[in-house]
Amino acid sequence: MENRAHALATGLFILLLGAALAVVAAWFQGDQSERVSYTIVSRSGVPGLNLKAPVKLRGVMVGKVEKIDFDPADSRRILITIRVAKSAPLTQATQARLGYQGITGLSYVDLSEPEGQDLAPLLTANSPPLQLTPSIFDQLSHSGPQLMARISEVAVRLNTLLGDQNQQNLGRALAGVADAAAGAAQLSQSLQPTAQALPALTEQSRLLLRDAAVAMKSFEALSAQSTLLVQDLRDRSQELQRLGQAAAQVQTTMQRLELALVGPNRQRTTPLFDDFSQGARAVERAANDLGEQPQSLLFGRAPPPPGPGERGFDVGSFKKPQEGSK
Repeated sequence: MENRAHALATGLFILLLGAALAVVAAWFQGDQSERVSYTIVSRSGVPGLNLKAPVKLRGVMVGKVEKIDFDPADSRRILITIRVAKSAPLTQATQARLGYQGITGLSYVDLSEPEGQDLAPLLTANSPPLQLTPSIFDQLSHSGPQLMARISEVAVRLNTLLGDQNQQNLGRALAGVADAAAGAAQLSQSLQPTAQALPALTEQSRLLLRDAAVAMKSFEALSAQSTLLVQDLRDRSQELQRLGQAAAQVQTTMQRLELALVGPNRQRTTPLFDDFSQGARAVERAANDLGEQPQSLLFGRAPPPPGPGERGFDVGSFKKPQEGSK
């Protein structure tokens, strides 16, 4: 019985060991799916890239690096052979560059397609080799000397800018800014009473505008009344002119009547005609005065201008008699 138990345990161990060996062999053998080889040409170095390094298309694992060697026709070029799954959608616009795996220093091949490029499928037989574009670190390494020169130039300019004289000027400028800020604060404090008085001034302005509107309305009414008054004065002046004409006609008639009754050479014995004549002349003078000063009906007749020796006499208005005049 014991021999049979040992034999059974030995057989089970051998079976388990064989299964484990098969699993390990399958794991080491890797993926056996159909793959396609492509060539990548690099004119710069490939630091950190080793055989069996992963190949990724937009971050997806699609193959591995199979071979790295110099180009026999041009030693300045490096040929990188990669094997990629046939199902990987590589196109005519696919570009390759080196990607870096964290801080390990190891790199991998990163494939990508720029937008707006030819997206036709990449054929294996007649397709041209892919070009390895410089990575960010390659660009930094090439532009490093120029960058350092520019940094050195900037440092020299900063040293010149921050010299003793410029620092003194900057200090004076800052002091001027501080003085200006203090002046602005003082001005703000001095303007506070004016700002506080603005509401009252605004209210007074509003009241003044309202009074001005009322005054304008009163002025319009007064203007309308003045227009009516002027029209009335014109009408009265016309009536007075007609009255003056009538008085002149009466005077002429009286003169003709006097000539007809008395004669041109007879001595007048009765003052009747003289009274009529004087009355006609008075009416004519009144009509002339009203024609020249119609406002005298309302405000009275204007006083005559002051003569020599009187208060308000204007010497310039006094005309001297010319020499030789009597």
